[in-house]
Amino acid sequence: MNFCRTKHLKLLQFQVRFLFTPKSIQQKRKNMKMLVEPPADRTTDYIGPPHPISNIRPVQAHIPADETQTEKEFRLRRAAIQEWNKKFWSHHNLKFFKEKNDFVKKYKKSEDVGEKESLTAQEMSVFYKDFLDANRSSHLQYNKEWYKKNISLLWPAIKVTGIRLWRSLHRNKRRS
Repeated sequence: MNFCRTKHLKLLQFQVRFLFTPKSIQQKRKNMKMLVEPPADRTTDYIGPPHPISNIRPVQAHIPADETQTEKEFRLRRAAIQEWNKKFWSHHNLKFFKEKNDFVKKYKKSEDVGEKESLTAQEMSVFYKDFLDANRSSHLQYNKEWYKKNISLLWPAIKVTGIRLWRSLHRNKRRS
């Protein structure tokens, strides 16, 4: 019994190592085909690939043919919050990568690091701590705003859920 477990564990470890090698990942990405636009006949929200700078996945909400004003307002508020979120993280990530590149260049000039391509995690931890300390207030402000905005969506979401439930129940009554 232990032999079987060990044999399966070794096979699983080999599969995991094989699946996550950089070559296999790159090959899979080349073979993947992404839809640029969501299908026209969809009945659910469409979640796209991450934005290259903000890393936020865009959500294109499904618009039902019989959308009420409440549903429309909720959909538009969600989209506005999503756009606000994307702008914050785009700005933040651009700033992070610029400062990180500046730090690496400055560190390589000031230290005798030789020809190594990247800094160690310990060397980079100095930058990460400084960056987080410098941006603490903007992160706190973002978190407060994010909570406010998402909590403000709770009541509209409850109303929309009620509308959709009511619509679903009436459709089922008509069918029977």
